[in-house]
Amino acid sequence: MRRLSFIILIGFMVVSCKKEATFVEDHFFVANDGSSMPVYVRGNLDSDVIILFLHGGPGGNASQASFLPAFQDLENSYALAYWDQRASGLSQGNPDESTFTVEQFVEDTDYVIQALNKKFPNKKIFMFGHSWGGALGSAYLSTGNYQEKIQGFICMNSGHNLEEGLPLSVDWVESYANEQLALDPNDYWTEVSTWCATNPDMTVADNYFKYVSYLRETDAYRHENQEVNTGEIGAGDILNSRMSLAALINGQYLGQHFNILKLNLSDDMENITIPSLVLWGINDGVNVLEMGHDAYNSLGTDLAQKELVLLNNSAHEGYLEEPEHFLSSIRSFVEDYK
Repeated sequence: MRRLSFIILIGFMVVSCKKEATFVEDHFFVANDGSSMPVYVRGNLDSDVIILFLHGGPGGNASQASFLPAFQDLENSYALAYWDQRASGLSQGNPDESTFTVEQFVEDTDYVIQALNKKFPNKKIFMFGHSWGGALGSAYLSTGNYQEKIQGFICMNSGHNLEEGLPLSVDWVESYANEQLALDPNDYWTEVSTWCATNPDMTVADNYFKYVSYLRETDAYRHENQEVNTGEIGAGDILNSRMSLAALINGQYLGQHFNILKLNLSDDMENITIPSLVLWGINDGVNVLEMGHDAYNSLGTDLAQKELVLLNNSAHEGYLEEPEHFLSSIRSFVEDYK
């Protein structure tokens, strides 16, 4: 049994008269198997709810999300825990490649939850996973009796089944390429369309990285590349706050060495029976809408306690594209089951 250690770097409570609520801003590290992972807890401490945010990637970060207006708005209602996963964001240490497994990330998640329960006893923890974070949440909640520690699950545009989802995304890219060719025939989109039409084996890493290079040229992440409010991160934030350029580059090594291309958690999700909200942008080209229905149908949660909410004007980043719908959906779900 591995020994769990908590390293407290900074811990402080900020009491504010704003909205007559007590606001928390706490920072600590959870150490496990070669990685020291930061957790930032911010928001309304008077609420009995903590929402643990599982960021995407693998190799993304939660630090950046804490600067987004929608997340900051959510902090007015609840405390949010922003955790940078191993080899991601501002995580420290030198974890071995052998620890880049779903099982290891599940164990890390449980250690974070233990730390939150220790520092903030009697709080109800909701788990909110976006993209890869939705897959991690699904893996965690499907493991043993871990779901007993969680009040509810918010699964947003999840990558829980890449085995089936990636080929569907390749089809989406092919359709996008053909639409571009109809508007303006050119060599680039001809190349993309032709490659996608070969039905490449998406369990092969080289194929995956080629696909990603094409995907980034589409509006798969943001519907029609619409302008959104991403808040402001200035030079002072990068130099003097939890945000750092390292958060944007630290996960690149992980992304190259954590192979989840055969990941398929759909059958395992039948074990998840806690209240669940599946939140999906219908224009997502990364994890397409069919996978949203798959996530909803795969959950073992009773029909009366699970809900599928579709964001009609969003792709992969509904918290940016439709923040009001995003916020109202999460608040309604949390209030129903807290």
